[in-house]
Amino acid sequence: MVDLRPWVLESHISRIASEIQEVELGRKRLAETFRRIKDKDIFDMVQRSGFLDVFEKKLTYPVNSVKLEGMRVGAVDGGMISRSFHGIDLMLIRAVAAIFVYGHEEGVQVEYFPREYPPPAIVSNLEPLSRSDYEVSASLERLMAETRVAIDSQARHPMDIIILDGSILPQPSDKPSSPLLFKKYENVVKSFEKLYKVSTDNGILLAGVVKDSRSTRFLQILSRLAPPLLDKIEGLRGLLSFDYRRVIQRTRDTEFLYRFLDVGERTATFKYAENSEKYGPLKDLRPEWADKLSVFYLKPVELDSPLRIEYLSSDRSPIKTVEKISSLVYSLSCHHPEFGLPSVQVEAHAQAKLLETDLDFIYDQIVQKTGISPSLMKLRRSYGL
Repeated sequence: MVDLRPWVLESHISRIASEIQEVELGRKRLAETFRRIKDKDIFDMVQRSGFLDVFEKKLTYPVNSVKLEGMRVGAVDGGMISRSFHGIDLMLIRAVAAIFVYGHEEGVQVEYFPREYPPPAIVSNLEPLSRSDYEVSASLERLMAETRVAIDSQARHPMDIIILDGSILPQPSDKPSSPLLFKKYENVVKSFEKLYKVSTDNGILLAGVVKDSRSTRFLQILSRLAPPLLDKIEGLRGLLSFDYRRVIQRTRDTEFLYRFLDVGERTATFKYAENSEKYGPLKDLRPEWADKLSVFYLKPVELDSPLRIEYLSSDRSPIKTVEKISSLVYSLSCHHPEFGLPSVQVEAHAQAKLLETDLDFIYDQIVQKTGISPSLMKLRRSYGL
């Protein structure tokens, strides 16, 4: 319980503020130091065999915007609301693809798949799953719905690129510990692989835009780079004036890159994981797909955090693919200085969003047909207890 006496609260707040200021100073110094070597081909200065997971020579590259006239740009998002009762779990899931068609004179036309504001799917679970397993199950249901829409929409709507809201493969937290969910997880993995194949066969670029990434993958690369470069680049020796290793350990990629990247700039592109054989979800993909998943970061506007962009290489050259995708995402995201997100992704989110009242309605309809049974009794925490 928090002690809310004014002098105690002030002490806690002052301590937290001091810690934040100390960490932020270290992050600022780290970014300023590495900014000095932006224009250098630093990956030519190190043993290349130690950095085979990075595909380019420099840390950053400028991104050129492109004209969108004549382009067809799609985005897929899913909305989900779930609630547990004493003997049943209920979920509502809706996945929607929004497609922006950029005309030459008539502006932007919007198409939807399966349609505008489609009714949500109702998913029930009567298995005695733990709370954590149920959360995994719900996430897998949402991923399955989103990948199906991403696959099926391509048959109805030609597109140049399709953007997923979030990652382009399941996350470690999506991998179940319960045998009851293994088959569901395997089906989700197969659905992602089908999406990769369909997109490749249709010549459609596939990317996942992660809005608020918590990854440290880029900083892990910097951590490996710093020691061999300290004796070779004088501008990096400022790292020795503070505990840069500790700063890197306490920093996420987006926090660092907010200071490091300029507007209209991206990082070098790199593999999804340094070692795909050790990263859980990648191990579950077939090697021909796992080897084609790469990542970069892009800063589209001044006052918003950079975007983590994951993508499928449509050929054996990730660099050609990243140049196309970065230019498209930048052109879609650079319109407001405080909000850098592809406009088509915002529209897909608005279409997929669900309200708590939607689930209330479904629950009331079920109760009308069954009566209040022990399975449908609300949990005590539903009443704030």
